[in-house]
Amino acid sequence: NQHLQNKYKTIEENEIRFEESQCEDAEYIIVAFGSSARISQKVVQMGREKGYKIGLIRPITLWPFPKQAITKYADKVKGFISIEMNAGQMVEDVKLAVNGKAPVAHYGRMGGMMASPSEVLNAIEEKLISKN
Repeated sequence: NQHLQNKYKTIEENEIRFEESQCEDAEYIIVAFGSSARISQKVVQMGREKGYKIGLIRPITLWPFPKQAITKYADKVKGFISIEMNAGQMVEDVKLAVNGKAPVAHYGRMGGMMASPSEVLNAIEEKLISKN
């Protein structure tokens, strides 16, 4: 067991990959991977044009999950939203990283149906911005 724990620790120290975009001044952060992250890049742009300070964290590796990237903003933002093309498996990881310090919402689509940037921005407005 100790050997495996050391192995996992080494992996977490060396293999976590993610990108951040416009998170420094963000009030709301999208967490998205894959195609959802590509859509979310446009959502950040559209939101900022409307005056919303939205940022994006794009996990490149889902294991190990880049929880430190999310945790460092948990005390600084008004909320997170996990944008996924599934039933919400990643939102649980985001909630664990946030540890109750900010609201965490989910917007997902299943069955290969992609959300449009305007649908995602509407979800952010409904689930996070209107609540603050």
